Amino acid sequence: MSIHPGHAAQAIGKALQHTRKHLCSRIATLEAASDAAFAVGWDGLVAATEAAFRHEESVMELAAYAGLAAHRAENARTLSALHHATPAVEAGELALGRAALAALAAIVSAHRYGTFTAPGCIQLRGHAARHGKT
Repeated sequence: MSIHPGHAAQAIGKALQHTRKHLCSRIATLEAASDAAFAVGWDGLVAATEAAFRHEESVMELAAYAGLAAHRAENARTLSALHHATPAVEAGELALGRAALAALAAIVSAHRYGTFTAPGCIQLRGHAARHGKT
């Protein structure tokens, strides 16, 4: 039994969208947290970001996404920034952590899923846009 390419592309798009929504939710929760909760939640957010990026890269690899190398490089730069902010957060410099979190939120909200050009994903994004979903 073979899977129709359009169905596969739609499934890939939904998997990536689910990962992005979950990460956006984690980011929003930490953004709204008190300073004490922010400091406690930082490591979990970094770990969730690492897991989300691994997941999307795995999905893109399975789909033979042509832009995977560039996407991985961008993810690595983002994770590097979070890892560099971690010692500051651990030292109580929460303003730097909150700035890094705001940058992560901007990156994820305008995420590279838009560059994932499988036809079903384009159709899925178009359907979501018409219905006010991200």
